[in-house]
Amino acid sequence: MRLSNLNTFVKVMKFKSISRAAQELHLTQPAVTKQIKALEEYYGVVLTQRQDNQVIPTREGKKLYGYAVSILTENCELLNAFKSELDDSSGHIELMASNYPSQYIVPALITEMSGINEKMTYSIRTSHSQDVYYHVKNGIYTAGFVGSKKNYPNIEILEIDTSDMVLVGVAEKYGWLKESPEKIKDQIFVLRTKGSATLQEVKKHLDLSKMDRIRAFIECDSNELVERLIRSGAGIGYYFEGAIRKYIDDGSLTVLDDKRISRKFYYIYNTQRYKSIAENAFHNHVIKKYSK
Repeated sequence: MRLSNLNTFVKVMKFKSISRAAQELHLTQPAVTKQIKALEEYYGVVLTQRQDNQVIPTREGKKLYGYAVSILTENCELLNAFKSELDDSSGHIELMASNYPSQYIVPALITEMSGINEKMTYSIRTSHSQDVYYHVKNGIYTAGFVGSKKNYPNIEILEIDTSDMVLVGVAEKYGWLKESPEKIKDQIFVLRTKGSATLQEVKKHLDLSKMDRIRAFIECDSNELVERLIRSGAGIGYYFEGAIRKYIDDGSLTVLDDKRISRKFYYIYNTQRYKSIAENAFHNHVIKKYSK
């Protein structure tokens, strides 16, 4: 039994007319009639009858009308109470994200939410995508942001962003590689650590480019460290083009390969874990913003 059916029944009783109720509810008359029939089937009684071109309640209909008004009123009061609680909420939200989302996606979302409710507080834990999936899947965190797509029975996934990665190096030190691309595999590569979705995508690209046997590499546990090492000239590496565009434009970094790695990023959430009012507000904001 749906609350919407009770609301329709109350409107029919108020106007003593199916057509007037349909007009008020922006429904068709058959739709209103169907909802009344659904209530009659649910309760097993006849609720309405016609008299002098009006729709009036039966004895059972009068009884249901009283209860329906009370139920709808209490439901409205409950919704208002929850809304008031949310408006006054000082709830805390714990988020977990892989490196790229924690740097370039989550901050913008928190800024947007702060404009809606400045009393909410946040804590953000940064790890690699595999670790984020583990914590969300096991209900340790309600939701997270990752750079890979995996299928788990209790996790829903929503694509929220894309970004291209390019192979770059300090122009003065590595610019010559554009004329000798066969030498790229012999250079020191700056890579992410195991478990990172970025590392997985880079390795796929290297395999396709027949550079799976690179000479040496430096492993980093964050994108920020990867960027710093690349900019320092310690090695070459793949990085998000948008994040380093200013260094490419000023000539300090140069793109060594025209082929790009297209990355996708996702919002994931546990469908079986209870969400607090604050968590639910954040969740609804993300869904509304990114759902197509």
